[in-house]
Amino acid sequence: MHQTNSSDQSLPVSQDLLPIVVDLDGTLVLSDTLHETAAIALFRNPLGLTRSLATLAKGRHMLKAALAREVDVTDEILPLREDLVKWLREKASEGHELHLCSAADQTIVDKVAQRVGIFASATGSASTNLKGKAKAAYLAERFPDGFFYAGDHAVDMPVWQASQGIVLAGVSEQVERRAKSLGKPVIKEFQTPSLTPKEFIKAIRIHHWTKNVLMFVPLILAHEWTNISLILHTVLAFCCLLAVTSATYLLNDIADLNADRQHWSKRNRALASGRMSIRFGFTLAGCLLLGGFITASLLSWEFASVLLAYLVITGSYSLGLKRVPLLDTLIIGLLFTTRLIMGTTLLDNPRPAWLLTFALFFFFSLATAKRHTEIVRAASSGASSLKSRGYELEDAALTLALGVGAAIASLVVFMIFVLQELTPGFAYARPELLTGISILLSIWLGRIWLLSHRGQMNDDPVSFAIRDRVSLGLGIVVALLFLAAL
Repeated sequence: MHQTNSSDQSLPVSQDLLPIVVDLDGTLVLSDTLHETAAIALFRNPLGLTRSLATLAKGRHMLKAALAREVDVTDEILPLREDLVKWLREKASEGHELHLCSAADQTIVDKVAQRVGIFASATGSASTNLKGKAKAAYLAERFPDGFFYAGDHAVDMPVWQASQGIVLAGVSEQVERRAKSLGKPVIKEFQTPSLTPKEFIKAIRIHHWTKNVLMFVPLILAHEWTNISLILHTVLAFCCLLAVTSATYLLNDIADLNADRQHWSKRNRALASGRMSIRFGFTLAGCLLLGGFITASLLSWEFASVLLAYLVITGSYSLGLKRVPLLDTLIIGLLFTTRLIMGTTLLDNPRPAWLLTFALFFFFSLATAKRHTEIVRAASSGASSLKSRGYELEDAALTLALGVGAAIASLVVFMIFVLQELTPGFAYARPELLTGISILLSIWLGRIWLLSHRGQMNDDPVSFAIRDRVSLGLGIVVALLFLAAL
């Protein structure tokens, strides 16, 4: 009698080499191929998605077939349940025949089976949705001598009932109890790693929320820190922005699933790894967007309009503009500046035009510094280009010139502001101290570009500044000079 590993149960000799039938969605792969193809269609072929949705009235299997025609998954990478695949390979070497059987469309099933390369056959939905009782009847007819079945959902209960052995792949506790109550031997159990709070926090990018603090800068520069009503409105608007930015990060992760799954570190993200489902990601993003915009419209229509513009620009960037050289860094600078514009929409007094001009030059320079670092690193590593960003190694001189030029332009704008404040009657008691801020900004920008040109900027400059001791020290001195100038 064949013995399995410690978590396997002994099987009768007559059943020892029965074929093993494996489900696809949620079992062989951690995600759902219907959701995968729908997401691909949404971001790459929205007209195709619209055409596909029109077939839903004819049945779920017709929708799957329509999406399979609209979406090419040949080059798509799906998050496999690696421990199950390893176990299946072991069983194949022992003499078990492996078969893939899924309610997914036949085209999808064929391509996944071809990629994994361990299945003797691959069967998907055609005229009927091969699911539940329909799958059980099909498998019972095809394998009259019996089969083992690997599934993950309550809908697989009829198939397990018709099988001679059960393989559980990431099932809930309730489904596990129901499956074990069937009286069939449970051959093997596989667990799906649950989404940890840390992974959820990373998915909504809480560590990027600090960038949104820029919304408070107009309030501070307007010297409105005693205006409780304005402070409360700004805090509420800040929360709206946090909700929308987290939603855009989730949507961007869904749009970049295939690229992230090929990246050495991004493949461990919640959505790319399959630990957060695409459906949950879309639902969470939708709730955040809805809550953010409803609150924003109640707060201020002007603020809501700028917030909508921020969302449109972010979406355009994610859908393709991020691969247009130089335009990508300009958009990043514009997005940072938009955060300041949001803060100015809540002010009653005249809005500081100099601040927005300064911010656009300043953040364009910082975004270009990050891209310049990537070009320098690509050159040192022997790469020929940055294909994902559209840059060539020869562009290093251009990014250096434009980035440093934008940094100088931002300093010129800031000095114009300082000279304006030197006029008697303005808000600062000692405006000459503001000149010290421009000197410190010059030092900081020079350091950023020095590190960037050496290829030593490990993160985007804003995130770098938050963790860099020198940057934090300069920031504290800037704050003290500002307070002293008051």
